[in-house]
Amino acid sequence: MVVSGSGISQKVELENQINTLKKLGFSNDEALVYHEILSLKECTVGEISRSMNFSRAKIYGILDNLLSEEIIIQSGKHPKSYYPIDPREIAEKRLKEVEAATAEAQSNLYQLYQSKKVDYLETLTVKDMEILSQVVSMCERATSSIDVIASLLPSELPSNVCRAFSDASGRGIKVRLLFPKKGTSLDLSRLEGFFEIKLTSAMPPAGVILVDDKEFCVGGLDVPDSSNTLLGMWMNQPELGRLVRLIFDNIYDSSEAYVS
Repeated sequence: MVVSGSGISQKVELENQINTLKKLGFSNDEALVYHEILSLKECTVGEISRSMNFSRAKIYGILDNLLSEEIIIQSGKHPKSYYPIDPREIAEKRLKEVEAATAEAQSNLYQLYQSKKVDYLETLTVKDMEILSQVVSMCERATSSIDVIASLLPSELPSNVCRAFSDASGRGIKVRLLFPKKGTSLDLSRLEGFFEIKLTSAMPPAGVILVDDKEFCVGGLDVPDSSNTLLGMWMNQPELGRLVRLIFDNIYDSSEAYVS
């Protein structure tokens, strides 16, 4: 079977029009029935049923919904005919409804939101390469500071992470890096920018990155019963972020400044 180009174009146009109606709040079946009435301009239940292969009972239910929403008009004659309301009027009506709901959300609902402090913990569990992707995203969101306890040496860090640190430094973000002290000089060739770097022998069992004292990720924890999987936890919680900052400062302040 060969489908002509015009047939494909008409099908795409129909799908786009149905999707537009659905964006205006129509269900899929309501959009199909309204579109049929819009195309015919005047039709009966029987005509709609034959054209769409819907049962009469189903058509009646959909028409009742459209009538209650004042999207179509019903004639008083027998058999009853149905006429479409101008879609521009429908769009304007829905726009006014959205504007009214928006005003309600900005006033009464927002007051309700403010009446009690929202206390929630936004978390995300990440594995393996997802940890690195999360670190890069955090660096891109940073506005003031990035504090890092790196379980790897600079030469061992993935290039995209090094680039994220460098880009942040280039934006004027204060970046402090804490690396494990392994008795070798650090290869900083992939880190471009200004960094405050220290070395420590008291390295935690997992790496940590803290951004703007509120968003942090703990990564590199071994998953039990797995030889290859690493587990991480990302959180966006200012109270816990301040606690991480205290832990970082305690280790950082007692660590050895790196001199190249």
